[in-house]
Amino acid sequence: MLPANFYRTSESSLWLRRRTVALSATLCVISINLHAQSVTFLDQATRAPVPDVTLTCKSTGKVLTTTADGRVDIAPLKGCDSIRIDHLSYIPVTMAWAALAATPEVDLGYRVNPLREVVTSGSRFTEPKRDVPEQIDVLGRREISFMAQPTAAELLQNTGTVFVQKSQLGGGSPTIRGFQANRILLVVDGVRMNNAITRSGHTQDLITVDQYALDRVEVVSGPNSVAYGSDALGGTIHLITRTPEFLGADSIRTTGDAFVRYATAANEKTAHAGIELRGKRLASFTSITASDFGDLRQGSTRNPFYEDLGRMPFEVVRENGHDVVKRNDDSNVQLGSGYKQLDVLEKLRYSTGGHVVHQLNLQLSTSTDVPRYDKITEYSFNAAGDIAPKYAEYYYGPQQRMLAAYTLEVKRDAGWFQLARFTPSFQHQEQSRHNRRFGSSNLGHNVEQVDVLGFNADMEKQIGKHELRFGADISGENVESSAYNENITTGARSYRTTRYPNGGSSMSSFAAYVNHSLEISPKFIITEGLRFTHVGLSTTFNDDEDFRFLNGTYGQNNSALTWRAGVVLMPGNDWRFSLMGSSGFRAPNVDDIGKVFDSAQGDVIVPNTELEPEYTTNFEASASKTLNNRSSVELNGFYTLYTNAITVGPYTVNGQDSIDFDGVLSRVAALQNTAKAYLYGTSVQFTGHFNDRFTLRSGFTYTYARIRTDSTDYPLDHIPPVFGETSLDYQAKQLRLEASAVYNGWKRLKDYNTTAGSEDNLEAATEYGSPAWYTLNLRGAYAFNRHLSLQLALENILDVNYRTFGSGISAPGRNFMVSVQARF
Repeated sequence: MLPANFYRTSESSLWLRRRTVALSATLCVISINLHAQSVTFLDQATRAPVPDVTLTCKSTGKVLTTTADGRVDIAPLKGCDSIRIDHLSYIPVTMAWAALAATPEVDLGYRVNPLREVVTSGSRFTEPKRDVPEQIDVLGRREISFMAQPTAAELLQNTGTVFVQKSQLGGGSPTIRGFQANRILLVVDGVRMNNAITRSGHTQDLITVDQYALDRVEVVSGPNSVAYGSDALGGTIHLITRTPEFLGADSIRTTGDAFVRYATAANEKTAHAGIELRGKRLASFTSITASDFGDLRQGSTRNPFYEDLGRMPFEVVRENGHDVVKRNDDSNVQLGSGYKQLDVLEKLRYSTGGHVVHQLNLQLSTSTDVPRYDKITEYSFNAAGDIAPKYAEYYYGPQQRMLAAYTLEVKRDAGWFQLARFTPSFQHQEQSRHNRRFGSSNLGHNVEQVDVLGFNADMEKQIGKHELRFGADISGENVESSAYNENITTGARSYRTTRYPNGGSSMSSFAAYVNHSLEISPKFIITEGLRFTHVGLSTTFNDDEDFRFLNGTYGQNNSALTWRAGVVLMPGNDWRFSLMGSSGFRAPNVDDIGKVFDSAQGDVIVPNTELEPEYTTNFEASASKTLNNRSSVELNGFYTLYTNAITVGPYTVNGQDSIDFDGVLSRVAALQNTAKAYLYGTSVQFTGHFNDRFTLRSGFTYTYARIRTDSTDYPLDHIPPVFGETSLDYQAKQLRLEASAVYNGWKRLKDYNTTAGSEDNLEAATEYGSPAWYTLNLRGAYAFNRHLSLQLALENILDVNYRTFGSGISAPGRNFMVSVQARF
């Protein structure tokens, strides 16, 4: 018989079980709701988190923003029926809160509206690109990663907006609006890279900045001297490295990425790792990239009218103490062009409150010896008809660049600035050249070391509709140059002329600037700016064994006042117009005044200590139109007056127009302020989004330039032919594909500058000039998930053989690239 309380006990147990189940269900629902209120926004194609996405409730106006890892807690918007999700680089969407809460991950389709971008290179501070009258092209981290180019030089070349010349595989000299080398300015994180020995000839400094540590690249076309001072005659390339983000919570999170890449044309092997630490007050970013480039293979599809262009028929080897010419069994392989490179970056940020941030920026780039391919391929034929190379060896020593910069960033609500950055910096650069003529035992060594101390102070203040950006900078540079000849058989050393004055050289500069913008209305903006710059130079020649006519100390002091003024008009209907006037200047540096001798093709360039600054005055206009919020076209045109231009002309040494230099009777020439020139050109860019998946992009650039004379004007050197790029892009979930064509027009002989010392490298041209060419390319990326992706590319599909104008090495032939990337 059952106990009397059995039914009561059973009822109580049943009630308890029901209550427990109900409570568990409630907790589960609460947990699910709490979890669902954290939403992560991802790039649809790459699966990468998207920071700085704004979520705006249309009814209340409340705004939320995603963190550095793409997350946001949407609980504050609960109940909102219409939330606009927006980002400068993605297609905006609208969702209800309930739909967002049920979706832990939201995919965003990538679409850049150029006029919605922000830039820093116009005035050294962040501002909307549409408000800036200068032409500024931006290449972001997403595109940098997708293009997967071996160095920053190839990266810019393949955008179709910058022309790049290469004398060797380990190099790349960009040209903007007909100016290159020390007439354009390279800037990394707001610090000038140009220094006292940045030369007028082709350079390789660009590749010392690791493209995989970059957040973006901004290319300013036209004089930018108000913002950055001397050298920015043709434009500025601002390389902006990644900045670690604060997490904004009492926790620490680590993110990172790594990849390995292999490419066939140069047997390239590259590995990269980047790690970012994010905390509430402390953040850091560390990047390491190592590359190994083998001998570059050029294309095998040749034009029958110049089918031997770029062939490498031989190599020089050392056998039994003698130089021997060996046949190259595959003349499309450019023997002796390979090298290795290592790049390291560390950026540390510490916030001491909501208004003060301290930043330490350390960068190091180094390499193995870099063969000077254009030199080791110079040869003639002896009396027996055999190949007689000019050099057995010619190479740059390791390219070393080091930067250490500290930045104090201060924000305040009142006072004489609202945002200020103070940046002391130190840079060290070492360059060296080593060469030995064929059959000689003497290996020449020239070593240059440059130390640069700098300090920048930049401030921003807004007063009503007026925006003031002002500051000052100061720098001091020291150059040490040494040289010797080494007998490779005995090891004995002997005298050799230094490249720069052996008594040492120094440069100093001081500048102050102010930029002002007035937004009369959202449709009409006026911008003006002034900068005063003073540059001092001192160099000492102390040569007791060679050409003593220069002995002594020479000094210069040069000053310039540069300006900019522009207007931007946006009358409506998605039209935008701008007019701009600006000036630029370049003070002679140690390379201009103190380069003791530089022999090329029987010409010797000797120093001229009487050089003066050169100037440009630039006028430009642009017009752009956006169609149906999907397509845009932009047209830019410019005209530049180039005065007091420094060019190479005939000269004499002790009354002689020819001297014996390094065993060669050579004509004497020197840099001189003799030229007045003019340049004009245009660029067109089109972007068309057919739908949310297909995008067509196309752009080309044309430049024309002449040096004025009393009779017939003749070409200014280093003016590229017409060039551009067209691409069709497809993007879907986890997938991105692109087909592109990169192309250059003819550079005819009549457009070459043939004077002594010209940088047009006439010896590298065919009898018709520099031929036109194009390449067809395919690339794609597939993201398996948020953590793993695969990239493939096939470049120069037709294996076209070509050289970019002025280059001493042929471009890669058909190139297959594969890269595996991990993200955590």
